[in-house]
Amino acid sequence: MVGTVAPYRLSIVSSEIEGRVETVPVREGDPVVAGETIIASLRRTDLEIDLRIEKAELAKAFQDYLRLKRGSRPEEIQAYRARLREKKAELKRDELELKRARDLFKKKILNRSTYDQAVAKYQISKSKFAAEEYNLRISEIGPRKEEVAKARAEVARMKARVASIEDKLGKAVILSPLTGFLTEKSLEVGQWVSKGGKAGEVIEIQKVLVRASVSERQISSVRVGDSAKVTLDALPNRKFRGRIARIIPKADTKTRTFPVEIELQNTPEYTIKVGMFARIVLEYGAASSVLLVPKDALLIRPRGASVFILEKGKVREVSFRPGRNVDSFVEVPGELIEPGMMIVVQGNEKLRGGMKVRLKGQRRRPGARGGKGGRPARGNTQKGGRG
Repeated sequence: MVGTVAPYRLSIVSSEIEGRVETVPVREGDPVVAGETIIASLRRTDLEIDLRIEKAELAKAFQDYLRLKRGSRPEEIQAYRARLREKKAELKRDELELKRARDLFKKKILNRSTYDQAVAKYQISKSKFAAEEYNLRISEIGPRKEEVAKARAEVARMKARVASIEDKLGKAVILSPLTGFLTEKSLEVGQWVSKGGKAGEVIEIQKVLVRASVSERQISSVRVGDSAKVTLDALPNRKFRGRIARIIPKADTKTRTFPVEIELQNTPEYTIKVGMFARIVLEYGAASSVLLVPKDALLIRPRGASVFILEKGKVREVSFRPGRNVDSFVEVPGELIEPGMMIVVQGNEKLRGGMKVRLKGQRRRPGARGGKGGRPARGNTQKGGRG
């Protein structure tokens, strides 16, 4: 199969708050470390001011809660009692004045306006006395549970507001979520970024995934964890071995192939890069012993494939229908060729069945004849074998 190298993980980094970009210390292609490398930082001044205000409000709410929880002190209770005695004396005085005013008004010595003023003054003194009496009673029995609960809830609310601003301050620094490389930078200094706005793209390639497609005829033989051989056109002299990490159970309806992801360990120098073209060989099914011949020995004929076998100085052509390909070899079905036979791999395109040949570099015997013009053909041979 053929496939493409993809990152093991890819993250589109976004800003969790809105604000103006203050610094962007990284560039595209720079290495990044998860939780340490700063991709960008936002202006924090307004948030720091809001934090100081909310902390002051929290301190005030906490003191109010403590005052209600602890109740009044003895000195405060004594002060309430003193004010109550004062209001009681004022009420007594205004009550006597009202009684005199009522007698004089009945005798028509006092006019209506003056009498009404005496009545109003008495009512005010009566209300003040009742208020002081209530304050004294409250200070003696303490605040109601509902009031304490309300003050406690206000403290909790202010703590939440402080925590919210502190959280925003932390989010003003955008850190890399992965260890890898920054492949795309989306912010610049002075730019305004909204909540959820893109800050960059980070990939992790300590391991990579090679994505390929397997035909529906073969997908039932492929299993997660199976071994895979991978070669890359960009790295022609390197061979890698990975394993199938996942099989996507949804086919492409146009090609009837299923996506497969092969996990591959990258080199310490990160030689394998995202987007490289890959060639993959998957080995599946039960192992079997078959006879293999080099592909260089094959000749393609109208009736199929054939190879030349060297026997006692002469070549014999054997035709067959090729089986499976295994690396640089091809399977020969049946028992047409036996292991150990000498097979011509070079110069075979000039041969015909029955021709006398000698191995390259081998001296010709005096008087030997063969091939055209009495000269034997020459070629390189290799032994067939089982695989």
